[in-house]
Amino acid sequence: MSEPASDRLEAISAELADILESRIQELMDVMRVTEATTRQVVSTELEIARSRAIQETLSAEMSALRAEVVELRARADAAQAQQASLLEERRTLRDSVALREREVRTLTTEVEDARRSQLNLDSEADSLRKENAELGGRVRTLEDNVTRLRVLKNELVSSLTGLSQQMAELRLGGKE
Repeated sequence: MSEPASDRLEAISAELADILESRIQELMDVMRVTEATTRQVVSTELEIARSRAIQETLSAEMSALRAEVVELRARADAAQAQQASLLEERRTLRDSVALREREVRTLTTEVEDARRSQLNLDSEADSLRKENAELGGRVRTLEDNVTRLRVLKNELVSSLTGLSQQMAELRLGGKE
């Protein structure tokens, strides 16, 4: 019995070695799978940690960006208000300039009219001066003529009186 028992023991031992080897192989496979899963878990945890860090960094950046957006909105609102104010001032100044230009055109027209009127009046004054001078000359001429006619009249009246006396004397002398 020793040989069959020994063969049997060897067969059992070989079978147990095969089972053990098969179990060790299974254990190794499970360990490899477990190791791979552990690596995936560790990698996932690292990825989660990295994602959280990125999220925190991005959140901080977003907070900074939000603050910058608020500041830029305030600056944009201020610039828009300043622009509106400047546009209104420009409109007011344009209106004022247009009004002044109309006034200048009106005053220029009035000045030109006054200059033409002055030239017309100067021309009329010169014409009237000439006419006055001519009329003055004519008046002097007429006065001289009137004076001469008066003298002539007086001479004629005197001559007529003298002739009337002579005729009266001649009538009286012929009657005598």
